[in-house]
Amino acid sequence: MTIRTVIAYTLIGLAAIGLVSMLLYSPGALVKQLIVLVITAVVIYFIYRLVIRKRLGGGTEDKAFAKAAKQSKKRLQKKQKPSSSSPVSSKKKPFRRKSASHLTVIEGKKGKRNNRASS
Repeated sequence: MTIRTVIAYTLIGLAAIGLVSMLLYSPGALVKQLIVLVITAVVIYFIYRLVIRKRLGGGTEDKAFAKAAKQSKKRLQKKQKPSSSSPVSSKKKPFRRKSASHLTVIEGKKGKRNNRASS
């Protein structure tokens, strides 16, 4: 046995002796201590949940990402139609590339050459 395990068993034994003696001699104080312990644990849990988790980025960003992923999955399922059972009707249409309407060509001065000596 290591020293750590001996210390751990000793502390557990002392805690058990203290718990049994409190239960026998003053059960009201034991109940009061347990209530205080539970209230303290609940307060610490809510502080962790409200303050620390938001700082670590586990707040609304994860929820928003999960919601967006769910919507994207639904959209993909709607687009995919079940394939028909007859092989004849499953002709593929030729692939057409759409022109990007948000891109424009800006005409430049490629034909003109600058005279370096005059400028």
